[in-house]
Amino acid sequence: MKHTLNRKQATVNKTIASLKTFFAYLFDNGLVKDNPMTRIKIQKVESSDKVGEKGVSKWLTKEEQERYISYVDLEKNEFKRLLNLAIIDCMLFAGLRVAEVEKLRIDDVKVNGDITLTIREGKKGKYAAVTLINKHSKNLRNWLRMRQGLADHIYVSSPFLFVSERSGRLTARGIQIMLDKYANLANMDNITPHRFRHSFCKNLANSGASIEIIRRLARHENIQTTAIYIDPSHQEQIDALHKM
Repeated sequence: MKHTLNRKQATVNKTIASLKTFFAYLFDNGLVKDNPMTRIKIQKVESSDKVGEKGVSKWLTKEEQERYISYVDLEKNEFKRLLNLAIIDCMLFAGLRVAEVEKLRIDDVKVNGDITLTIREGKKGKYAAVTLINKHSKNLRNWLRMRQGLADHIYVSSPFLFVSERSGRLTARGIQIMLDKYANLANMDNITPHRFRHSFCKNLANSGASIEIIRRLARHENIQTTAIYIDPSHQEQIDALHKM
């Protein structure tokens, strides 16, 4: 593809990513004894000014994540503080989409060391079981205790895990309004639920997780969707130059 067809490296990478998924499937199901794609690496693409990004990074840096959460943690209303921190943790440390957070029911939460969250209607209606590991589960555990202790009828009659102060279900729109509130306090722009999910994937990549592990944890159908997280951003490359 590179030398005969003169394809761009990005096109070659997409093909390699597809073959990696295909051979991983064959190997996992015992159809081949060796996976040759483990020896073939996706080649890095030299950056342009934005490295495939359009003005705003898809994810938050670790420093930005910590800065944002610190403002949520300053919330004086205990109901809101526990609720909001738990919601953010579900997106940032378990990779949930906002629609999945909105639909979570109390019965979908199983606590046994780590916390298992059952996604009954994920993207394209798919069912999944997602893990929030113990070290990231404190806020959800605290919210779950408060949620189970709410005695008002609107809460007792609601099956949903996340509720607002006025209703038995917190909507995706309500979650975005909440995120905007703390973004303004932290003087941060473009804080959306999906940026926390992107940050979940990027954190995995930065920790050394393989592209296939990230794909499975993020529940991506196509490994090409996952590939963006293994390429360093333009800012990461500039930061590296400053560290020399």
